[in-house]
Amino acid sequence: MKVLIAPQFNEAMARLENAARQEVVALFNMVANMNREEILSSPLLTRIVSKDEGIYTLRGKHVRLFCAFDADGNILFLDVKSAHDPQIYRTEPENGETTIFGKRGDPKAYIAHDDEATIYSFNGVPLAYIDENSNIYGFNGRHLGWFEDEIIWDHKGQRLGFTSRTCPSFTQFEPFKGFKQFKPFRAFKQFAPFKPFKSYSNSNIELINFLKAGRE
Repeated sequence: MKVLIAPQFNEAMARLENAARQEVVALFNMVANMNREEILSSPLLTRIVSKDEGIYTLRGKHVRLFCAFDADGNILFLDVKSAHDPQIYRTEPENGETTIFGKRGDPKAYIAHDDEATIYSFNGVPLAYIDENSNIYGFNGRHLGWFEDEIIWDHKGQRLGFTSRTCPSFTQFEPFKGFKQFKPFRAFKQFAPFKPFKSYSNSNIELINFLKAGRE
């Protein structure tokens, strides 16, 4: 398998900071030593929700690489952006609802994107919300973690919640959604801590307990 580079990718590389460029080189070298099946099964790779379902994002700590596979099975690096770029491609829907599953594939809660990105339990309790920078906050103002790449991450960089596309287990059927309760007043938000390196290991904390901390 060959690793091909689009002209736009090289142009984007020139705009990155040095640490981000070094990470791109490391990701490039990693991919160059993998076959297509290994890349597709990597937890670093996520298919993007877009008009072209053949686009993927390869996630690093500082960057997001956008890539695709050609007819010969080669990987093509299309573009690269800072992980903190507000214009980065979104992987969750702008509107509607997204179910969040635990690591065993059991549905725990859902995100109401058109309701201020509020996270509700299935019995209708508003537990937390996601701000414009992908931070997860409780209504008590407590910073809980992040929702990025369709995964909920805690302060240790461990995974707690998943969408149906990122869940490591077969996802179960969703229960009936109860009537949404009134949302409490949003307390003053804590400052978001520095993002840890994402380890791709699963947290031992149950997702629902993690989210309930935003109501304590």
